[in-house]
Amino acid sequence: MISQLEITPEYLAAIKNKYKIIDHVNLLSVDFDFALLEKFLNKTKKSHYQANERYIIEHFDTDYYLPEFPYGLTLYNLFVAFKKLDIPLFTMLIITNSFGIEKEINALAPDCNDRPTVITTFISHLHYTNEYHNVDVDAKEITVPGICMMSRSRVHRHALYNFFERELLLDLLAVTK
Repeated sequence: MISQLEITPEYLAAIKNKYKIIDHVNLLSVDFDFALLEKFLNKTKKSHYQANERYIIEHFDTDYYLPEFPYGLTLYNLFVAFKKLDIPLFTMLIITNSFGIEKEINALAPDCNDRPTVITTFISHLHYTNEYHNVDVDAKEITVPGICMMSRSRVHRHALYNFFERELLLDLLAVTK
């Protein structure tokens, strides 16, 4: 699957040492269109799975919630895709920075014999680097009180932009395109 991987090489090596990896997907690459995930899973779907086989699912981005909906929409769509294609849920190894996600998984996968493995961590290769650069910022040079990053289509960015537009704040902010 095409995706930018966020887990560190050390995490990946440890996981591959314990499990046979079927494939690896970062939900950022499909959360805007879960038909892509279904297509990807269909290519790697098997008629039988061994107990140690896993799909690595990276879930490091913001999930989206609705009132009275006990789990995130991205997580829900992930489970729907696996169920729709009749792929056992135990084949998912979800690596996430969403602490407490087990409560959501309990609601989505009540069968204790068919549940994903979850690794909750805040460590990814995007968080740490040995190449730090000091940046001198002159507060007097700041010309706008906020910025809305619109260069990549993301639901939360559109929501923020729409809020700024509705509240007539766009003239006060910088908006990237």
